Amino acid sequence: MGRVPAFVLLLTMATPARPDSQVDAAIHALRRDSSLKVRAQAAIVLGQRGVPEAVPALREAVAGDGAAAVRLAAVAALAKIGGRAARPTLKAASEADPDGAVRRAAARALDGLGPVTLTIEEPAGTPSARGAVRDSLARHLRDRGLSVVEKGEVRLKPTVTVVVVEEGGKTVIAVKASLVVIDCDGHLDMVQSAAKTSVTGAVAGAKLTAYSAKVLDAAVRGLCEDLAARLGRR
Repeated sequence: MGRVPAFVLLLTMATPARPDSQVDAAIHALRRDSSLKVRAQAAIVLGQRGVPEAVPALREAVAGDGAAAVRLAAVAALAKIGGRAARPTLKAASEADPDGAVRRAAARALDGLGPVTLTIEEPAGTPSARGAVRDSLARHLRDRGLSVVEKGEVRLKPTVTVVVVEEGGKTVIAVKASLVVIDCDGHLDMVQSAAKTSVTGAVAGAKLTAYSAKVLDAAVRGLCEDLAARLGRR
């Protein structure tokens, strides 16, 4: 008796009784089978199932399978599942995959995911500036079309330092701000910005607070411009 092709078996397994078995078989086939037809069919099955646990195997296929047909099927499956954790893989494929059809499909899948979602964690640094830097970050990020949510794909850890000194008959306000950026794969990046202003004479009370807020906002705006550019290149 001839061997029944594995991709046919994937479609004919008894899914009502043991639905997880087909998912496991498809993941195994996608990762291990020597036939590109089997791997491509496995990716299609995983997309039809729409299970999040298939995302790692599909990402591996998009990033490293030698057959364009398999990469294309894996991209289509990720688009159906809608796993935001796949964004870095899809971004890389949209820019660098050697096959034009895969690049175009990955770009469409990225568009379907919508904007990157960000979470701003509790800021560190000068205590009096922590609330202001968080509010300023959220505002500038949203102005750039980025979505700030409670549990996002990318975590931001801000630090802000505000230094006020009087020298040469002037009050100098200097702000240094930084963001540690942690993506869904745990990769770290950092952006930094600084701003400064000087005011003639001594400044205190409400005026000092107002000047400091403007300098802090300028530093944070620089952070957000840099971050938005980097996210656009992912």
